[in-house]
Amino acid sequence: MEPVQKKRWVDQSLAWDLIKTKFFYKPLSEDIGWMYTLGSLCLFLFIVQAITGIILACNYVPTLEGAYKSVEFIQKEMVWGWLIRGIHHWGSHCMLIVVFIHMVRVFFHATYKNPNEVTWMTGVFLMVFTASMALTGYILPWSDRSYWAATILATIFELIPVVGSWLANIVGGVQTGGVTIGRYTAFHMLLIPLSLGLAILVHIILIQIHGEKGPPPKGDREVGTQPFFPHQLTKDVVVALLMLLLLIVFARYVGVPPDPPAAPLADVNAVPKPEWFILFGYEILKLFTGKTIIIALTVVPFIGILVLLLLPFYDRNQERAYTKRPIAMSCGVVALVVIAYLTLIAYISSPLPGKFFAPDRQLTVKELAGIALFEKNVCYCCHSIKGVGMKHAPDLWYVGLKRKPDWLEKLLKDPDTTLGAKGKMVKYYMNQAEIDALVAYLKSIDFRHLKAKKVDPRLFRGAYSFYQMGCLSCHRIGNEGTGEDLLSTVSKMNKEDLARYLTGDEKHRSLMEKEIPKDSAEKIAVFLTSL
Repeated sequence: MEPVQKKRWVDQSLAWDLIKTKFFYKPLSEDIGWMYTLGSLCLFLFIVQAITGIILACNYVPTLEGAYKSVEFIQKEMVWGWLIRGIHHWGSHCMLIVVFIHMVRVFFHATYKNPNEVTWMTGVFLMVFTASMALTGYILPWSDRSYWAATILATIFELIPVVGSWLANIVGGVQTGGVTIGRYTAFHMLLIPLSLGLAILVHIILIQIHGEKGPPPKGDREVGTQPFFPHQLTKDVVVALLMLLLLIVFARYVGVPPDPPAAPLADVNAVPKPEWFILFGYEILKLFTGKTIIIALTVVPFIGILVLLLLPFYDRNQERAYTKRPIAMSCGVVALVVIAYLTLIAYISSPLPGKFFAPDRQLTVKELAGIALFEKNVCYCCHSIKGVGMKHAPDLWYVGLKRKPDWLEKLLKDPDTTLGAKGKMVKYYMNQAEIDALVAYLKSIDFRHLKAKKVDPRLFRGAYSFYQMGCLSCHRIGNEGTGEDLLSTVSKMNKEDLARYLTGDEKHRSLMEKEIPKDSAEKIAVFLTSL
């Protein structure tokens, strides 16, 4: 085949001339700079996420028993697994940041205006899909944070009128388990990526049709044009390579933050907190209490998304210069400041471990153990005490006066029946001793008549270990337990000697039904020596 015929064949078969004209040599404004690489960077990150995600999916086991183990295998045993997972983890965060900055740039440069209305709308959907990808991926490792995130998310869905129960069932139900992992796997690996890919495709096609507007005009200065290749394409490639290098550095030197496996019944201190990109919404939720939380879950996000989607239609000012858009510019700056402020406040104040209140009197071991169970079961993610914690459910500042112990026990065992509504409260699986302890703490809370005090976390965590190990069956503290009062014995020992005695003394160990773990012994020692 002659060279001319080969060229003609390539042009006809691959539409090469059309590709060169519409893509490589399309004219762009000369003042388009590095900020206009954000769009292509989003596409690059999507490709990175897709490639690393496919590799991870080939080694992930979406079952209750296999999810965490398979992630640990990827991280610790699979060849280059730590690198692939690290790039995927940090790529998710970077993609969210880049998509957000890209949208902010589009807003302030007013490139959403006619004829780019639909392009802007697809960009809003891209932001929503990207956040959804990050949120669903956060749950797949089935770590402790994953478990509580899925539980709380399903509980919040339950609060939404009409469709709440349906949405909660879609994500696996309030009682999280194997179905939950399967549903989130389907969302993260199939439904959302396909939706995201389709939105990206439509977005790119619309940009090719309508072209890329440059920065807002500055006075009457005329700006020339330049071809996309090599000027802007070079910038896109450089930025993409720098981003890849950044992801590799983060994967190598920062890694994926470790987290223990999901164990709702274990003695752990889970502190579920939303990912950084929804912290501002988390802070907004705190402004609503009781039934008004429905407004925060339905009206507020609906209006927020609607305001973004319809922006090109109610902002009919055709001017793009900064000085000729004072209202839009002011609203944009205020919105960014508010989002940054709410995110910062939520990061600092979202339910912090160890800030728990009790009556200002001598607390029993059972009551102290109840505080630890209140922390362990993250009750503060729905309830507050004296304003500390979330406000999705009633403040418990005088629950001890308002409710009887029998009612509290029934509530903890079967919240649906007790409250007369399914999914209104998460059901926790506790043994009778744990239920008794939590009821004892809740019954002690009456801050209408008693002064409140903040309890040292080391005290109630040690008391919980002491209570859980069954020490009161042989020892006595005050009026609790049987046998010799421990206070006279432990008063002669420091916490280090006591911890060694609890784990190392043969006589004491022979009387125990089970060996005291070292960490539990240390907690118990801190508790007993502080009495």
